[in-house]
Amino acid sequence: MSRTHAVALGLVVAALVGLPLAAWLFPVHRPETPSSTARKDNSTELTGTVVSEEPLTGTSVRIKGTPVATQTDSAGHFHLPRPSAASRITAAKEGYFIAGTAADARPLSLTLTRLPDIDNEMNKWVDPVAGGGLPNWGNCTQEIYAEWSASAHARSATGKHLINLYDGSDWDGKPNAGWSLLRDHPNGAGVCNACHVPTMPFDGEAYFDLRNAKGVAAQGVHCDYCHKVQGVGDGKVGQSHGRFNLRLLRPAHGQLFFGPLDDVDRGEDAFSPLYRESRYCASCHEGTVFGVPVYTTYSEWQASPARRAGKQCQTCHMAPTGRMTNLAPNRGGIERDPKTLANHRFFAKSQEEMLREAVSLSAVLRRDQGAVRAEVEVRADGAGHRLPTGFIDRHLLLVVDALDADGKSLPLKKGPVLSSVVGPALAGRPGKLYAKLLTDFDGHSPAPFWRADPEPTDTRLTPGQPDRLTFDFPERTARLGLRLLYRRFWQQVADEKHWPDNESVVVDRVVRVER
Repeated sequence: MSRTHAVALGLVVAALVGLPLAAWLFPVHRPETPSSTARKDNSTELTGTVVSEEPLTGTSVRIKGTPVATQTDSAGHFHLPRPSAASRITAAKEGYFIAGTAADARPLSLTLTRLPDIDNEMNKWVDPVAGGGLPNWGNCTQEIYAEWSASAHARSATGKHLINLYDGSDWDGKPNAGWSLLRDHPNGAGVCNACHVPTMPFDGEAYFDLRNAKGVAAQGVHCDYCHKVQGVGDGKVGQSHGRFNLRLLRPAHGQLFFGPLDDVDRGEDAFSPLYRESRYCASCHEGTVFGVPVYTTYSEWQASPARRAGKQCQTCHMAPTGRMTNLAPNRGGIERDPKTLANHRFFAKSQEEMLREAVSLSAVLRRDQGAVRAEVEVRADGAGHRLPTGFIDRHLLLVVDALDADGKSLPLKKGPVLSSVVGPALAGRPGKLYAKLLTDFDGHSPAPFWRADPEPTDTRLTPGQPDRLTFDFPERTARLGLRLLYRRFWQQVADEKHWPDNESVVVDRVVRVER
């Protein structure tokens, strides 16, 4: 075709599509115009790439603060539906800091930085108490800080019950009041530290006497310690305790915080699925001490229906309260679905309320051959472990009272009664003790774990295994009073220590005789 014919054809095509003739005759590469970008932005999909030293496959990519997420392919590419409002896109993978960028960034590419390889033991702990020094947890995550402050973790180094058992003092600080670890086993003075005071420095006398814990160490199991845990060590669970079986990762400079959210992109945060797994809790909640199985909660969970149903410790103990919507309001936090934010008191309501939800108590009363027979059933199907669990001296008491039509107490004709270990007020009454009872080498019960036979008598409730009991009372019985009491320690110990908070009522109900 001659140039004349080409020009003529160009004029025709240019007129048809509305282009200048020069654009047809002399095409050149031009950057995207605003109008062409707008056409692309109107697409329904975002595409991008996640890289580090190389493209990263299997990386979680999320529209921040939403459930909308995907994973990168083998080339590090991802596709997400385009958000309707201004948003951020985050990327997270184990072993890397979380990264984030605006959803409208061009190109849409996120670069992940590897975590440090070595734990820097000189990194200064961030004190959870608000004010002063480093940016404090109490300043930034105020609602979580308030929940943690009310938890047993916050009192793990300073709680009165712990100190009283440790040094033999009572509630008012008076010495020589009953059980004392330091008196009976002075060489075991540091046995509590690995779990109760995990940031206590190894050097100095404080490590061998937790009463001397100061500064951040005195905050017990605090925010910064928990969120510096990178993984679980190779030690045997139950034999290697607390800090000795948890791998920490602290950077040489700046800060690093692990957590279960994969879209916190402040530049110092890393995602870890461990924070949603029971094995994260195991090193402190499974422990054989002086040969005695003092803590067995983790192994109890492993054998439970809860585990078989896919429930973890966090499922129940860090269940969202439904009240929190922002982890760090006015500190860079964003509004989130309250069902995605865990509570840090470790009881979404209270310990007593959680016990009430975990256990059930029922009874049927029938007249039978000149007596009233009570068939009582106690179940712990709402728990993910034996009940009660935790410290070995915790126990439940079933107390059964038969009353006539005038409210007068009636004697038991046949059935189980409470033993003397429950204390004189209830010993001999109809009922049952649910406990892990220790006996010392002279045959005395109860005994503290540091001078006890390593084989306890375990009568605690087991999920999925109802405990059924039968009691026979006089024929004039009109109704039955049923109480289930929770005691933190043996009554003998509570009396010697003058503890005011040893007992709480889990169930208190009345059942009438069926006509």
